[in-house]
Amino acid sequence: MTADAAEAVEIGGALARLRRATGLPVAFGGLVEPGRPRVRISELSGTTTAALRSLAVTAGSGLGGKAVALGRPCAVTDYSSSRQISHEYDVPVAAEGIRAVLAVPVVVRRRVRGVLYGALRSAEPLGDRVLGAAVAAA
Repeated sequence: MTADAAEAVEIGGALARLRRATGLPVAFGGLVEPGRPRVRISELSGTTTAALRSLAVTAGSGLGGKAVALGRPCAVTDYSSSRQISHEYDVPVAAEGIRAVLAVPVVVRRRVRGVLYGALRSAEPLGDRVLGAAVAAA
């Protein structure tokens, strides 16, 4: 198995754990690209479109980029109207129909290696139990 294939299996397993532990219907994620300050969304679970596939999320941009830059979980109740994030990725997020989103950095040896996202298709607060379970999955 190649390193890329092994990493895809790891991300896929983490997404399955995230969905199972949180009950969130949508999960997606990817790894930080070597030598670049961005995450490439490579794995999708519960999505209905391919709008998020291969999306390159730059550190500091959007919700996942904010989680990468800060090295801690971030969440918004309504992605499209949130004032806590930048909005470079509104079009693919809207195309997938997701509203409430959390982003949890995958940290290995004190380095952010990837991001796991969980999402709802409605604008609802994601409580502490959901955030805690997402952190445990990461």
